[in-house]
Amino acid sequence: MKRYEYMVENIQIQLRNGTNFEDIITEKLNTLGREGWELAGVNGTVYYFKREI
Repeated sequence: MKRYEYMVENIQIQLRNGTNFEDIITEKLNTLGREGWELAGVNGTVYYFKREI
């Protein structure tokens, strides 16, 4: 049986002139993905992640 650990992260990005939300969130999600975290759900600015342990 697979086992998982979970993480809840409130990701808020302050947009300034020239800031691209998609680039910033993509970089953040890719960083977490390299650490083994898989995006499991989103509710507004709250992101839910899981990874197998």
